[in-house]
Amino acid sequence: MEYGVSAAIVAIFVIIYFFTRTKVRPLYYDFYDELYFTTAAEEYIKALPLPKEGSKNETKKYASSIKSVMRKLKMRRYGDFFAKFLEFEDEIKSLLKTDFAKLDELPSVNGEPRAACIARFCLAHSDYVFDESRVKCTIDAQNKLRTLSFCEIEAMRLAFTYVLIEKLCYVYKQLDTLARVHSLAAKYVYNPVLLSGKYKKLTKSRLFLSICAINAGYRMDYFGKLHADVIDSFVLLIRSILATVKHISEYDFSRFYTPLEILDKFEVFSEAPSSTKNAFLNLVREASDKENLDEFMYVIRLEKYMRSASAGHMNVNKLNLMSRSFFVINQKRDITMLAAALSSRHFMNLYFTPNIRKRRGKSIAKMVEYENTYEPIYKFYTVNFGISTSGGKLRISPNLPRQIESADVVFSAYGVENSLHIRRGEEKELFLGATKISGVEQIRLGDKPLDITVKIPDEASSERNGK
Repeated sequence: MEYGVSAAIVAIFVIIYFFTRTKVRPLYYDFYDELYFTTAAEEYIKALPLPKEGSKNETKKYASSIKSVMRKLKMRRYGDFFAKFLEFEDEIKSLLKTDFAKLDELPSVNGEPRAACIARFCLAHSDYVFDESRVKCTIDAQNKLRTLSFCEIEAMRLAFTYVLIEKLCYVYKQLDTLARVHSLAAKYVYNPVLLSGKYKKLTKSRLFLSICAINAGYRMDYFGKLHADVIDSFVLLIRSILATVKHISEYDFSRFYTPLEILDKFEVFSEAPSSTKNAFLNLVREASDKENLDEFMYVIRLEKYMRSASAGHMNVNKLNLMSRSFFVINQKRDITMLAAALSSRHFMNLYFTPNIRKRRGKSIAKMVEYENTYEPIYKFYTVNFGISTSGGKLRISPNLPRQIESADVVFSAYGVENSLHIRRGEEKELFLGATKISGVEQIRLGDKPLDITVKIPDEASSERNGK
């Protein structure tokens, strides 16, 4: 039955569209299965030309077309044929108010945002259902070839929404065609001669005859079944598109920004609020653009720079005036500013926290009052095993973050490999093999391998013990 409905829709649409061409031309895409999608995505990304500056989105044209059809479907001459679509009107109009101007600032391919091209490939070949694995597959293919810029990742949610509005426009153009069929059917029922010769092929369409039967007053439950099935298929499609819009609005695309694989290693960055991270990453984009360098490669350079002696340095001028001292920081907006921010929470907040001038009277450390909603691509935790073998004596004072439950380490001392097991416990304890050692802070190392277990109190135990 589904194939019959689909065939009826396509046939009627092609006939009418051939004689009434519009500016918005619908595009049709094949659905790809999981196996073929991966191959097709890689081929598609490789075939994309190098992006250029400046692009143009067609949202206004799509919005105008959708609203025009909405008004048409409410005309009295159609009665309640299109009543089911009224429930979507407010939601769609609200969606059309979205500002897509940011897309025009993105790198473009063939005149449109590259992000939109990627979004269209992911959605169009998946029946316009958001599939995270397919999105990841496509964006990973792009990042392997050339890293997507931060501004593209930041606007990816807009790009996917834009493609869905484009699809909505095509759906409403098909509804417009269906409305034309209703008008032609009414003429045909009244007087078959009035039907223009160019539309004679419609008389062989089951959908057209079904609509004629309705206009002639026959029973809707019998003669109008095909028409009702076609309407229901459109309703389900629009509901699916709007559900995908909601899914996308809640999805975090930042996980696909590959420089985060490096930046999230720095605790100062990973714990910063999202607005501060955005400002930091925008400078990464600006600085890499100036050097015509891929953003991922630029962050690799930043990581190496952090290991140098000059990382974190800045120029500070001091001015004593009356009973106060004023400090002026002169920092160039380049890799030195990024390095200084990564080396200190204070400077990360000072350089990149928005609206910092409005927060006078507070220390820099207290200026951040935002929740960190920017989900990192990876989360790194610093582990300190606290192993010292100085003087042939082993001293152990491990420190594990609360997310790490246990750790096993093999360390070498004087040509011998020793095993160390760090575990959580009620209190601090030290074991040599199965023997508990009390009152000893260090163990003498020799020519025999040792198997050592140290237990450290977890946070809950510390709180119970008042530590």
